[in-house]
Amino acid sequence: MKHILLPSVLILAAASVAVGQEYPVQQEISRAVTAGSLNEAKAVDHLAAHNVVQSGAAAFYAAGKSVTLRPGFTAQAGAVFQATVENVVSRPAENEVVLTVSAYPNPFEDVADVQYVLPSASKVSQTLTDGQGRVVRSVATGEIQAAGKHQTKIEGRDLPTGVYLYQIQTDRERKLIRLLKK
Repeated sequence: MKHILLPSVLILAAASVAVGQEYPVQQEISRAVTAGSLNEAKAVDHLAAHNVVQSGAAAFYAAGKSVTLRPGFTAQAGAVFQATVENVVSRPAENEVVLTVSAYPNPFEDVADVQYVLPSASKVSQTLTDGQGRVVRSVATGEIQAAGKHQTKIEGRDLPTGVYLYQIQTDRERKLIRLLKK
């Protein structure tokens, strides 16, 4: 897997595939990724970007053969950005089980309950980043968790109001969700 490093915050991870989602063979990205938003874009072969990823935004681009950052592409300081060349399947099998993650309540005040389902036994790491891409919390025990449903809590009493990105990483997949702290 090849990684492109830019002067912004970078999260290195393998991306997950959603059941039934189709990806184009080629994709061009020109729309800005605005603060507080998340953009995950994939292409089976080639992806080209000439957009701006604003501070406080997150963008993850992946393609099977190449990811090209064209003139005009910028990942501002405080943005979370990753570009990878990895296997991207156009349409996964109908019965394929993938990593799923949900959180409630969202927005949350004091505590957010996070539920995730592992399709197979795996080591799991969890990361919470703030709107500027700074890691606020990180948990990686190195222990293998069984396939199936799991639950954890995000204690937010000491967190300032804002947008946070919660990432769960397994041996094979990564899933990212946006959380709002009231």
